[in-house]
Amino acid sequence: MSLAENKQLLRRTALKKRNEIVSKASSESGDLLAGYIVQLVKTFPKAYTVSGYLSIGNEIETLPSLNALADAGYQTCLPVVLEMECPLGFRAWTDGDLLERGPLKTRHPISDAPDIIPDILLVPLLAYDLRGYRLGWGGGFYDRTLGAYQTEGRPVIAIGIGYDNQKIDQVPSDAFDMVMDWIVTEKKIIEITKAGF
Repeated sequence: MSLAENKQLLRRTALKKRNEIVSKASSESGDLLAGYIVQLVKTFPKAYTVSGYLSIGNEIETLPSLNALADAGYQTCLPVVLEMECPLGFRAWTDGDLLERGPLKTRHPISDAPDIIPDILLVPLLAYDLRGYRLGWGGGFYDRTLGAYQTEGRPVIAIGIGYDNQKIDQVPSDAFDMVMDWIVTEKKIIEITKAGF
């Protein structure tokens, strides 16, 4: 089985598992996540701009995190799919600002919103492991973006976010897959460099 086929099979399994997790999850999961996100972000004194994303389907709710970060004085922004097979762009956004529909069921700030270069990326996931690898939706946008930042020597902190029980033993990966610096769930903060790998 190829890596792509393995990942696609795992996505189906991970989606089914997340449906089960959500059915048993606390209604306060998004607020609990927000508390940990703000706690972690405050440990990065030179980080001022945080890119989040708006949850799709039954992803853990991210709006409380974006609002809490804005309340704490951080510039928040959202990713924009500029072109397929290209890195993401980012535009300033706070709750209440106008949004427009993007591809793949996304919503992003309107084209008049200021372009932003984030210091921190909050990255969605379907599954994660303690090496810091995440399974995404398969578009490769975040991996492409992080790879481009790495090539350009642009520092950025990548934080994968999801439900605690989305952890698996090992996410299939290759050289294209970028490692998260941290994983944050509704239950804890995991620093990947201290996760035993």
